[in-house]
Amino acid sequence: MCGRYKLSARHEDVLKHFDLINGKFDYKPSDEIFPGTNILAIGPGHRAENIFWTIEDRDHKGVMRKVINAKSETAHFVPMFRDAFKNGRVLIPATGFYEWKELENKKKEKYEFDFDEPLFAFAGISRECEIKGEPRNCGVILTTEANNVVRPIHAKARMPVILHKYDYEKWLDPDTPPTELKRIMQPLPDDEITAHKADEPGEQQGLF
Repeated sequence: MCGRYKLSARHEDVLKHFDLINGKFDYKPSDEIFPGTNILAIGPGHRAENIFWTIEDRDHKGVMRKVINAKSETAHFVPMFRDAFKNGRVLIPATGFYEWKELENKKKEKYEFDFDEPLFAFAGISRECEIKGEPRNCGVILTTEANNVVRPIHAKARMPVILHKYDYEKWLDPDTPPTELKRIMQPLPDDEITAHKADEPGEQQGLF
């Protein structure tokens, strides 16, 4: 996780929920958002922006990598994410996300997960990187250990970091202490998330 998610809320609901200061931000509701596309993100000052959902960079071995997720446990020291985790934390609005359960016959079942609030935010980080020779503001979604709802479905036992609204400001603030960030990035409680089979099987997308 997270390889696909949805943001189907109305423009005015996104504007109100995130207290956005730039009300004419570019946004179209979508029931399935893919890596390698522009996505809506909220930065410090509650300003909406579009970022490219994939970070491309060379790892410590000099190998070029394309990633859409970063582990919350290690993002603060991995060179590809370190500076972004410190100074480029963003909110990524969502209304649900998808995951695929592996079956014995190599087929997969697609599941949709909903939060107990209709509109919420993933914990994201953003930074500049080069995409096809052009500098772009790129980002990834942070993941954490899966809770008991997601674990039976996701083979690698991971889930996105989902933020409560009362933690939005702390996540965006570069001066929030590491101990508080660690608390914020804990798995969502089981009773705040539900899972059900999605209507379409789809194709799994994930690079983690």
